[in-house]
Amino acid sequence: MIIASIAMEELALSHILNAEGEKLQYILGTLPGGQKICASPQEVLAVNKSVTELLNTVMQSQMLLKGKMEKALEAGSCTPAPEPPCPGGPSCGGSPCCQKSAIQLVGRCDGFSWDNGFFLPWKCRGRRGCGIRWSEEMPGLVNLDPKKTYGLNYTINVRGPYRGDGAGAIFVRLTPCDAFQEVPPLYFSVKCLECAPLTLQYSTILFPQEHPVPCADLSLLLNYGGSLFVEQASLDIYEI
Repeated sequence: MIIASIAMEELALSHILNAEGEKLQYILGTLPGGQKICASPQEVLAVNKSVTELLNTVMQSQMLLKGKMEKALEAGSCTPAPEPPCPGGPSCGGSPCCQKSAIQLVGRCDGFSWDNGFFLPWKCRGRRGCGIRWSEEMPGLVNLDPKKTYGLNYTINVRGPYRGDGAGAIFVRLTPCDAFQEVPPLYFSVKCLECAPLTLQYSTILFPQEHPVPCADLSLLLNYGGSLFVEQASLDIYEI
């Protein structure tokens, strides 16, 4: 859990660094789709100073995370307690039922039209264990065990017509909604779609509730005022 928290902090820092890069692009007038401005040398130097100060703060945070990671790895190097016997008995021999589950899904086809309020359908690239279930009959749903903790990563490349300033969102929809702790959506700028395909990346941890329900379905739901064309998509879910 400590290592997972470090990964989430690193993800947050990556967003901060990306925002600082866009700030420099904006003041220099090179931000794709941004307003062309004529900044004075003093304004450019002031923005550069601001970015430098923030980078120094990020570097200090990186040193703290490095020490935190080293301590976590050092603690994890102790001899682990013996694992309980496999429920399948001695003959199981490390079969998939004894492994931590994981699944790797990809978009069903390139150039798929993803409409507002619809689930993103998948096809299976690979899986391990039997604790995460997916089927061709319901390609937009992934069945999870609400008593377990999962890591989730997705990357989606989308393109679409420019519909004015605004935002869209991708929700990690859980049914029932209280199966895991609440997961925030990923918001994206609609204006970015005017210039080039947009890559949306998201990572989170699904934590079980104190009183879990028997089973839960997970899906990715689009909230947008139109359709998006999904050029490529991948979804990784793994038991922690």
